Amino acid sequence: MKINKLIIILLASLIVIATVILINVISFSSIEKVVINQVKKTQLTETEFATKQIEDHIIQVRDELVTISKFPEIESLNVNKCGDIAIVHESIEGKISNILRVDNEGTIIECSSPIYSHYTGLNVKNKEYFKKPKETNEPYIDSSIRHGTTRQIIVTTPIFETTKYTPYPNFLGEFKGILLSIIELSSLYDLYIHPIVDPQKSFFLLIKMENEETILKSKNIEEYLKIKNDLPADLNTLTEINGFEKTIVTSSDIILGLDRWKLIVLTPLKNVGKDINAVQTRHFFTLGFVIIVIITGFAFLIRLYKSKEDVQLRLKKANVTLEKLGISIETEKDKYTQADIILEPKKIYLIKEDDENHAHELFISSLNNGFAGLGIVRDNPKEFRKKYNLQKTSFIWLSNTKSKDTPGETKINTLYNLIREFVENSKKSTILIDRLDYILTENNFEDVIKKIHDLKDLVSTNNCIIILSVNQYIIPTSQLKTIEAETIDLYGKHLKNKVDLSDMEMEILKFINEHNIENKLASYKSITNKFNITKPTTRTKINTLQKLGLLQVEQRGRFKSLKITSAGRRIID
Repeated sequence: MKINKLIIILLASLIVIATVILINVISFSSIEKVVINQVKKTQLTETEFATKQIEDHIIQVRDELVTISKFPEIESLNVNKCGDIAIVHESIEGKISNILRVDNEGTIIECSSPIYSHYTGLNVKNKEYFKKPKETNEPYIDSSIRHGTTRQIIVTTPIFETTKYTPYPNFLGEFKGILLSIIELSSLYDLYIHPIVDPQKSFFLLIKMENEETILKSKNIEEYLKIKNDLPADLNTLTEINGFEKTIVTSSDIILGLDRWKLIVLTPLKNVGKDINAVQTRHFFTLGFVIIVIITGFAFLIRLYKSKEDVQLRLKKANVTLEKLGISIETEKDKYTQADIILEPKKIYLIKEDDENHAHELFISSLNNGFAGLGIVRDNPKEFRKKYNLQKTSFIWLSNTKSKDTPGETKINTLYNLIREFVENSKKSTILIDRLDYILTENNFEDVIKKIHDLKDLVSTNNCIIILSVNQYIIPTSQLKTIEAETIDLYGKHLKNKVDLSDMEMEILKFINEHNIENKLASYKSITNKFNITKPTTRTKINTLQKLGLLQVEQRGRFKSLKITSAGRRIID
């Protein structure tokens, strides 16, 4: 009988080898698609990175210019010498390459670079980059400057006569003119666009969105307006373009003051043919190596089968306990992710989510508070431990796959017995049951809900927290409502009943969320200005939202940045 089983295993192994070979042969023909997708993904990442670097460069120039303008005696910078910019920076490394000083009448009177010495004496009082700082007391970025055949970006900041340092933007004193720095577009190209656009493979267009004007482009490509109709509406795709055939197109926006530019990168597929051939060659050799490894593994199959059969037989004869599964009750020593909500013991919490990890964050937060943890998770526990750097916490894998290092179980009765043993032997414990919807696919719903009733009784008599995570879009609504009746729907109706916000507090929360999404700074001042309220009122509203766990306040230099929490997002949704 055993010999027949071994023969079956051997035949099955041969079938597996044949299947692997067949799959690899089939996948060999799909390598081109894989490489194209990878090139597209990489190109999009590089395009977005380049535009982000350009924005950061300009913002840093603005911030450096503001810092320089705030010194009480600007004359000490010796900008009138039209010499090296190092005179200004000394040992500070920055992005500014030149500085020009303009008096309060709009005349350029000093500069820090001999390249721009011929600008001295020019009057720019009618230019936007002079008028705006004078009118608003704010820095200004002007991206519409042409100088011959080249283009420049001019960054300006106002200067005030003062005897002491005053934090931006609370300028004191009389307006004395502006400081001005010129950024050559060609230098931004050399720094950020050229490194990502290989002239042998790709082309690029830098356009101004307001009038679709081509600001900068590769040599062998037409102006944007001439090829606009050949480009797809979605500029992040693979498409057919006249003159280029199939082409990978990616794009990303650049915000320059009030203007918006777009960087478009195009890579014809015919230019990445060598890359595809190289991958196909590597795939061929990899296939050979895989076959050799599989054949070598045949020698171990019989012994592995026999040992596995013996282990399974022993497990069937024994009751499943924590000790037999190697599960210990220990607490984590180090501190990790802190959730924005603190859970109370003796309760079962329901977290309805699809792709976010609120339940994981709450579980880790409980571990931080000295609770011994048991995680019953759908994903591989090794990856969970690695992601959150857990050393002591025990896990049960919601899987029918047997693992040497991690116990696996899906039957609700066995899971309940293990949870009860863990809770009753712990001073205080937290249990994460991840993907309750998966457990429902492996068990009868009536059995599962009975065990949830038992868990509710269990936690009521022990210092324990149980966190249930469920994908609400997978299970029927009737089942979900039954589960909700036995648990605390943390981010659902229980949170909304607990939180009673005024209309203004709700609008402030939405305003902060919008700024967070757009990666803009949301501060006390921006809220004061937006809602036309006093500073004390602003502080009161922010403190209320913070105490409710709907937002967090982070110190960023001189500013306090406001961040909405996951609970806050649930409220406004």
